[in-house]
Amino acid sequence: MCPFGHRRSWPLPVPRIQPSLQSRRLPKAFTVLWAGQLVSNFGTQTSLYALGLWLFQRDGQLASFTTVAIVILLAKLLALPLLGRRLSGWPRRRVMLLANGLGGTVTLLLAIALYRQAAPLSLILALLSVAAVAEATLVLCFASLIPQMVPIEQLGRANGLFASGDGLVMAAAPLLGAVLVGVGGLAGALALDGGTCLVALACVGLVRWPRAALAPLQPRQTWVPGLRAGVSELWANPLTRPLLLLGTTVSFAMAACEILFPAWVLTASGATRLGVALLVGTGGFGLGVLGWRRVERRHWASALLSALAFQSVILIGAGLVVFEGLPVIWFLALGLFSAGVPISGAALQSLWQAVTPVEEQPRLFAARFAMEWSARLAAFCSIALLVDRFLQPAMGWTFWPGWIRETMGSSAGRPMAIGLWAVGWLLLMVLVWQSEHIKRQGRLAATLF
Repeated sequence: MCPFGHRRSWPLPVPRIQPSLQSRRLPKAFTVLWAGQLVSNFGTQTSLYALGLWLFQRDGQLASFTTVAIVILLAKLLALPLLGRRLSGWPRRRVMLLANGLGGTVTLLLAIALYRQAAPLSLILALLSVAAVAEATLVLCFASLIPQMVPIEQLGRANGLFASGDGLVMAAAPLLGAVLVGVGGLAGALALDGGTCLVALACVGLVRWPRAALAPLQPRQTWVPGLRAGVSELWANPLTRPLLLLGTTVSFAMAACEILFPAWVLTASGATRLGVALLVGTGGFGLGVLGWRRVERRHWASALLSALAFQSVILIGAGLVVFEGLPVIWFLALGLFSAGVPISGAALQSLWQAVTPVEEQPRLFAARFAMEWSARLAAFCSIALLVDRFLQPAMGWTFWPGWIRETMGSSAGRPMAIGLWAVGWLLLMVLVWQSEHIKRQGRLAATLF
């Protein structure tokens, strides 16, 4: 009986890279692949953000901008059922080559369509959907490759790089995308995307892969349960349910912050303070990446709980108007919050890999990503409605007690700040609810390898 509750037979053992006592460096194959995927993801996200801005400028409608993000997430979600069923039976080097090549082809087709000035929104969204499927394939494939490419002793560092890469891209890509659109239109962003796709292709094709990572995890004819069954198994298993709940909540909270924070700062304090805030956040993120390198395996759960506790308290503090007038504390809190992003992401990824059998990771990680990406989609669709349709009108209600008005404030940007306050309470409640289970996960992770 498989630990996830259904009968399986695995005729082939799944090897792991064994620890090396002679080197503390990550294997070259993993480092090169990670760098290639990081560069490619950076180019892709830069061009997607630039394309959204360009559509907004062309059509004059904010809906064109937000539609890009929604369509991309939907395409990823629709691809996951197939990937969850089939990825473990495919040779993953070929899969990554195909996915990177597909992404580059989409970029080329977009450039041709836009050059001819005959690119309706429907065609652009269709091409972006194909690119999103390629991106989902790369994320799932690489996430499930890590245990087969690095020694057990280096698993935490490798997961830290994997998890922090997305945060780094999300922090930097929108800035570069906006700059490229402002300076030279969309051509520069598409050229960057095409060039980074070529870099990723070279990294995948030229690096020498470990033999364990080249072989499919399962025979191709093996029957694999679907995505719904995967989600049900994650929920039913006491080892993975806390991670599923917490990971989904964190994804929702971070997506909400991506929308609410810049809108709050820009409305309340202007573009200058937002620029300084982004620089402080980038510095804090870098410190978090360096800090994760010092976290030992037995402290993965403690690092996760501590980072999320600080982040939830900081978000709750954002709803208190008093901190807007204390810039030192405000920027310090922002730096601490940003430092917690790579730490919580790396800790979650490490704990997921600790409790998920290697041969099951493509299927169960597809279910995990389905929940996390659905939470991001829910945040993108609901946060604006929460602020515009409820919090903004509620600021004018006259029956609020005076102490609430004084605590929350009523100046420009306060509805977005109160939205962050609500997200902080949501994150804190789920964290307290699942903290004991996560601690047990941490004790188990220290003994599994």
